[in-house]
Amino acid sequence: MRPHIIGRLARVDGVMLGLVLGAAFGLWNLVVTVWNPLLDDSPLTLLMFYGPMFAIWGVAGYRASRRTGRLVDGVKVGATVAFVTFLVFNLAVILRVNLFLDALTERSDWRNLVLRFQASGFESLRTYANYAYLTGAPFKILVASVIGAGTGLVGGFVGSLGGPRGGTDITIERVGKATRPAAR
Repeated sequence: MRPHIIGRLARVDGVMLGLVLGAAFGLWNLVVTVWNPLLDDSPLTLLMFYGPMFAIWGVAGYRASRRTGRLVDGVKVGATVAFVTFLVFNLAVILRVNLFLDALTERSDWRNLVLRFQASGFESLRTYANYAYLTGAPFKILVASVIGAGTGLVGGFVGSLGGPRGGTDITIERVGKATRPAAR
């Protein structure tokens, strides 16, 4: 396969991985809210939640660069996976807000949102919370994409060391003798 085709396939894989990750982390966020709706977003809680997500973005960058031998593919895939992950994850977060609004208003990290609602002129806290989360989503997705590009860069750097490793056209005819197929 030609490098530009491999790069496109890696981005498609990145979209699928992002969809799966966004759904999985969104579901996990919902489960944790059912289990403990008043759990604050402490630094340790955030690290335990987002750390694995960021690491997976880096591994996706590693695999893409390892497959093609190009660092830029790791960056592209890392950013793509992050973008799609946060697109789906933000939808799940908005679902969470709507399902658990009453419980979430009791959280200490929601005090600021409730204060902004009181000064906003909105008549419904639910409407205001949806407005706040929807208008904040593009910035969060942008930040996640930059983080994904960064973790993809780190993973891609490691993956690009030594050149491409996947999808070669080399076949083994006899033990110890490698041949390349005839030109197409």
